[in-house]
Amino acid sequence: MNDDVKKLKKRLRAVIFLTVLIFCAAGGSVYAWFTLSGMVSTNVTPMGGSISNGDASLLISASRLGLFDKSCELVLEGNPDTLKPLSTADLDHFYHAIAQNKDGIAVLYEAADSQVDEDALHGTVYLKCENAPCDVYFDAENLNVGSDAQALAAMRLGIRITSNSGTNTYLFWLDELGAVAGAQSRATIPASSAVVSSISSGGQAAYVSDPSTSISQYMAYKNSSDKYDAGASVLVSLETDEVASVEYWLYLEGCDEQCFNPVQNKDAGLMLAFVGVDESQKGGAK
Repeated sequence: MNDDVKKLKKRLRAVIFLTVLIFCAAGGSVYAWFTLSGMVSTNVTPMGGSISNGDASLLISASRLGLFDKSCELVLEGNPDTLKPLSTADLDHFYHAIAQNKDGIAVLYEAADSQVDEDALHGTVYLKCENAPCDVYFDAENLNVGSDAQALAAMRLGIRITSNSGTNTYLFWLDELGAVAGAQSRATIPASSAVVSSISSGGQAAYVSDPSTSISQYMAYKNSSDKYDAGASVLVSLETDEVASVEYWLYLEGCDEQCFNPVQNKDAGLMLAFVGVDESQKGGAK
């Protein structure tokens, strides 16, 4: 990173940066790094090396038809200067509150589909598993979304993976990735543990139970032999030379009890890390 970017980052009150780091535990590591500041976005030269063990090799590209390698430039759909509260039940439609009552409870909403790219970090990368099939998990050791308790509690990570076997959509709580005991809470909607699924023509919300799930079950953990054990649940299984798209959203869930004034002006970071475990070496990926 050059000196101008460093100086710019120091001047900003809040810096949101997104780093994607993708590991292939069984055949090499691939990296993509993106830095987003409040005024400009700068693509930073990826840093990292590669490791080899087993037959599978997980590669990444910013384009389905582009060059697949161990690193790629991560490109956001929009150019947001901050994260703003949104609510979604499925990553297909987003909503935000436009009116609250005197107690701070949202009473009116409007559709926010057209604003998602400016209010959230949204982009797509592509994964390809060469030489052998592999199962893909989050890397528990390297997955990082920052350390601010309020932000961790209020944010969600949405992932939509499309492969030959279909599309898997995940919404993840981020509480497990840090200490959130100090986060402040307050009711923001008339329901509990819910999100907006739709709105009427008048802006009244229909709520459903929050579909977010634990992220830890989709993680692969490094064992005492410095190798990765397969996680409890697979994000996606890739056949040899299969390409999968990984669309991601990092956003503030506006219906969350922690998504109110204290979450403003917080730094948020995301290092998204995946492990590709050679299917023939489950329990022994390095």
